[in-house]
Amino acid sequence: MPQLPFKDKGPVQVVWDYEDSKLVINPVLGTISFTTVDSVSDVQEEGYGETPVDAVFTGTVAELAVPMTRSTLDQLINLCEGIESGGASIAVFKVKSGCDMYSSAKQIVIKPLCDNVPDADSDHWILIYKCFPYRDFDLGFNREDQRVHMVRFKVFPCQESGYEGKLYQYGVSS
Repeated sequence: MPQLPFKDKGPVQVVWDYEDSKLVINPVLGTISFTTVDSVSDVQEEGYGETPVDAVFTGTVAELAVPMTRSTLDQLINLCEGIESGGASIAVFKVKSGCDMYSSAKQIVIKPLCDNVPDADSDHWILIYKCFPYRDFDLGFNREDQRVHMVRFKVFPCQESGYEGKLYQYGVSS
């Protein structure tokens, strides 16, 4: 039985804004998680009580979570809106409200790593068409746990001609 192109296990490299700036999100610590969940609404009939007689798809939600560690201020400022430089070693975190994400959404490519080197075969990559990062920081302070800045990416269905409604694909054509 053939495997999925990106293998069963192992670390990956995440590249934000793959078409232009190609910002590698590195280093990371922990699980980089890409989830896709279909929403389903049950159809019911009174005679069957709570038992659904059918169901209807009502949408799909996809998200990528990247636990950044040992991050520099420049990395956080370049990746997340609402973080500004306040000087040489100062980052100012601002409130975000009322701003759309899709108009600034970019592509992400996820590449498997072997010996910390990205796989050069683009058939093994995952391409996410449109996504945008947001902060989900929960910094713990204790003797044992290493701090991470969790950056999540909201994934949107592409609205460009020929790609309408598509979220992502396995394999990237060169």
